[in-house]
Amino acid sequence: MDVSYSYQDSLHLLNHSEWNKLSIQNKASIMQSIENEVARRHGRPPCNVSLYSEAPDNQGRISCGAYNSQRDSIEMNTYHLAEKSSDRCLNTILHEGRHAYQNSAVKGNIDHHPPSELKSWQNNMKPGNYISPEQNIKGYYRQPIEADAREYAAITTRQIQAEQKIQRYSNKGIQSFYDKSSSGQPNQPSETNKGIQNFLDKKSSADSGSGTINDMGQASGSGQNM
Repeated sequence: MDVSYSYQDSLHLLNHSEWNKLSIQNKASIMQSIENEVARRHGRPPCNVSLYSEAPDNQGRISCGAYNSQRDSIEMNTYHLAEKSSDRCLNTILHEGRHAYQNSAVKGNIDHHPPSELKSWQNNMKPGNYISPEQNIKGYYRQPIEADAREYAAITTRQIQAEQKIQRYSNKGIQSFYDKSSSGQPNQPSETNKGIQNFLDKKSSADSGSGTINDMGQASGSGQNM
């Protein structure tokens, strides 16, 4: 990918007004940045994010992406990245990244708890046990690794959206402070800015305790993740 973004830049560019200005390649670079950060928080190597193109079927259903366990890579559909909403693409990269986490846990590279959940993943990944959407759509959605990936992506999407809001309001607060300073008013933070800083301090304190994103989904809509 030609362009690389920091995680903080990616949070800003996920805003819909910015997302819709970007090329497919730049959107893919943002997805790579998100995957890099999530992998770092989970203590696993990041997957390489690559692209493929598959048009929606005659019923409008679209393939969103897939995790390739043999290459330990994530593939995303360019038609999916062309969507106006970044939320579904964010959900997809988190869903597929969760499959990478599951794969690492089953291989013993990550210490996952509870052990009963890990055992259910191991059984689900045994040859012949994974259910594809073509075989049985309900069975596909209900099997352990897909149910877990959907739950994880849904929760973590909301967490990252909260991080976006913190970034956005923090930046507004900082700009408000500089605007007041340049206008000759006392160079003191407002009560709003103090509140934002208190919130950021609490969040930083909470995050430093775990170092990981909450482990839990995929709200697929008309799309489909593997």
